Amino acid sequence: MQAIVLACAAQAVYIVAYVLFKTATGRMSPIGGRHPLHAAGRLVRSPRWLTGVLVLLAGFALSATALVTLPVVATLPAFGLSLVLLLVVGVSGFGERPTSREWLAALITVAAMVTAALSVMPGHGESLSEALHRTGGAEAAAALSPWKAALVFVPSLALPLWLLCVRDRQVGGRHARPLTGIAYGLGAGVLLGATEVFGMGMAMLLAGPDGWHALTTGYPALFLLAGVLGLGMLSIGLQRCRLTIIVTVVTVTAKTHLLLSATLLYGEPWPRESGLFLLRVAGVGLAVLALLVFPRHERRARAVRTAGQRPVLPRVPPAAVPARPVPAPAPRAGAQPPAWPVAGPAGFRGDGRLVGPRGDVPSGGRWPLG
Repeated sequence: MQAIVLACAAQAVYIVAYVLFKTATGRMSPIGGRHPLHAAGRLVRSPRWLTGVLVLLAGFALSATALVTLPVVATLPAFGLSLVLLLVVGVSGFGERPTSREWLAALITVAAMVTAALSVMPGHGESLSEALHRTGGAEAAAALSPWKAALVFVPSLALPLWLLCVRDRQVGGRHARPLTGIAYGLGAGVLLGATEVFGMGMAMLLAGPDGWHALTTGYPALFLLAGVLGLGMLSIGLQRCRLTIIVTVVTVTAKTHLLLSATLLYGEPWPRESGLFLLRVAGVGLAVLALLVFPRHERRARAVRTAGQRPVLPRVPPAAVPARPVPAPAPRAGAQPPAWPVAGPAGFRGDGRLVGPRGDVPSGGRWPLG
């Protein structure tokens, strides 16, 4: 029970750290993976971002402590609860409005977490406490071979580096469409998932009788390298994209990566009964489906037109409309000329004298009133 509480607390701490990262990167000039030193300098000079790093490390510590004895799938419902908190923060704090397709992806994500968690139910002749207790992980972590660590770390590093070095550029122009953050979420999620995997192995060694021996292994170096790269990509994605999309994709990717990698490295137990095994596989499949359902591009703003409403034409400035000469009205047949003098245009004659509407202007510059 204590491990479940720690797992739930870790997810809440993660949300606080992501909010700190989002607000910190929102106040910075644009950062990108093509200039890593410039981006790193911007990040480490931000006190808010450094505070987010400390909060995230606290979340990693809570999660790793829970995973010492708790199966990975048993911690997944905690993410379903934190997803509600994430949506509330994104909508109320940052004014984000998920689309119908994004709501569908979020529901599939919750279904994936619940389905995978149901696979940890006890089988025949097994109690619930036995099903929620994982054994044998510390021995596997102590005997970790380099090729297994490379099999987890190298693919986790290849995809984010390709995204940062090749695909990390802003596309401009008339037909450019902004990304929703799926690529950044996948890259950061893979790296942070690897960070959780190696942190889990280090925590299992620290919980053993010779705990400090874990600091002399390769776990700390792999943990720091994957974590630093993951934080960098996460910060770039949070600066450019919405909080709810980035964090959801990051968490789904990280938890799926954690489950599969812990199975390879530490012998994460999978159910032996066919029904529970199919639930576990269905949970992983639904998580992949949720990532595919998320839209890749932001929705274009379209003008809303109500039924029966005439289209509003753009206003043209008066100076842009050419003036048309107005023809003088033709005189009517039999009309007599007026008995008084008709006012003509004012101007100067050829000899330089001013002529007004009623003839020459007197030397005083005023015409007689009578």
